[in-house]
Amino acid sequence: MIKTVELSEEVIAAIVRRAFPDAQVNECRRFGGEYGNLNYDLRLRNPTMEVVLRVYRQESTGRGSRGPQKETHVLRIVTPETGVPTPRVLLFDDSGTLVPEPVALHARLPGGPLAEVLAQMDEGDQETVGYEMGRYLAKLHSISLGRFGEFFVDDPLSDVSEKAYTWQRVRDWLEVCAERDLLESEAASALERVFAQTGRLTRPMACFVHGDFETGNVVVEAGAGGYHVTGVLDFQRSQGWSPEWDAARLANQVFDSYPALAKGFLDGYADAAGLPADFWERLRLYRLAVALDSLVEAGPEEVDLWQGQVLRLLEEVEKVSGRAT
Repeated sequence: MIKTVELSEEVIAAIVRRAFPDAQVNECRRFGGEYGNLNYDLRLRNPTMEVVLRVYRQESTGRGSRGPQKETHVLRIVTPETGVPTPRVLLFDDSGTLVPEPVALHARLPGGPLAEVLAQMDEGDQETVGYEMGRYLAKLHSISLGRFGEFFVDDPLSDVSEKAYTWQRVRDWLEVCAERDLLESEAASALERVFAQTGRLTRPMACFVHGDFETGNVVVEAGAGGYHVTGVLDFQRSQGWSPEWDAARLANQVFDSYPALAKGFLDGYADAAGLPADFWERLRLYRLAVALDSLVEAGPEEVDLWQGQVLRLLEEVEKVSGRAT
């Protein structure tokens, strides 16, 4: 991973003045984020507002190497097209004149990440927030795309077939697992069989997916009537795929621990867009695919966790497949 160097106060002020020439930075706080990016919460004067400064980690090659440009494009079109609240882009600069990395200023959404408050919520709030998440995700998925795969850069795996694309992604992950000795050969062979033989991946057209729909990327705010979703963040992994890809990532993260959130999410999604008759069978496959992706991306301290997840979900898929035959 290429390290992104923390910015000085002078550089931060210079970036802000690209968007607001008379602005002063009254407060600056760095916070964590995805993909090795630097993120700063800024409180400005002239104009008085709160913004987020994002410094994108440079990626030299590979899928998603234009993630900053893609995210900026997505943020400018998603809210007008779907009504889903996302951060408004105030500035994007990839010229390299301010800092070597692409930088962006986003209007700050009210509230904070769901991940920070979920454990404190009662079941009523969990179900309400889950319902709103389901409706918003269904709206994102209403954008149809011509191919499964990346839409902003050339993707050698891109395909018009859901099964062909998903199978190629699984094979890529299994190759990495073999190189790093992450899975026993028996488990890898079983995974190959599952995705090569499944008849469930028959969606006729790809849709826009967020790609990282987790509680850290959903913003909520507490009000008089409880918590509500105020927006969705981090679209660097957005692409064309199937709705279950997003649902599976959320399911792997929280469904088992927060059943009220899961119920609300599924109810909200079903009310907004409906669920296919074979939703649960497809979700099992995509949960397995997401777990495999997570294993490949995991740091050393998380490998055992995701190995266990992959094996557990593989066993579940094989049991269901055995009952169906």
